[in-house]
Amino acid sequence: MKQAIASWEGYGRSLLRIILAFTFSLHGYRHMFGVFPTSGGRRAAVPMALDGLPAIMGNLEIVGGLLSLLGLFVRPTAIVLCAELLAAYFYSAAPRGLWPIRNGGNEVLLYMLVFAYFVVAGGGPWSLDHLVGFRSIRSQQGTETA
Repeated sequence: MKQAIASWEGYGRSLLRIILAFTFSLHGYRHMFGVFPTSGGRRAAVPMALDGLPAIMGNLEIVGGLLSLLGLFVRPTAIVLCAELLAAYFYSAAPRGLWPIRNGGNEVLLYMLVFAYFVVAGGGPWSLDHLVGFRSIRSQQGTETA
């Protein structure tokens, strides 16, 4: 049973990447186009740390979210997004207090942790990186046997 569940890890990672990329890109659309309200059900709550960044950072969130959604350049994209999220935490949330639940840094830290996981683990089998890598391995094997 344990081995059967472990064999699905890559597909779970791909699904996590797709959902995370979609939700992260929504922050970029809010920054750039003002599409979604910033308080969305968070009455009297501390604003999220991502909201404290300049609006131009929305470009990074949209492009990074799109690349992550497609599974293209997942590791380098995740490194850049981790740096943005770390900057958002220290720029916007940390000055408000020590505890992330009180300073609006929860979401940023969670996003950063999951993107750090993708830096190490990659995008999974449902990604363009995997597809391109699989094709290059096949072509290398084909030239070695010929």
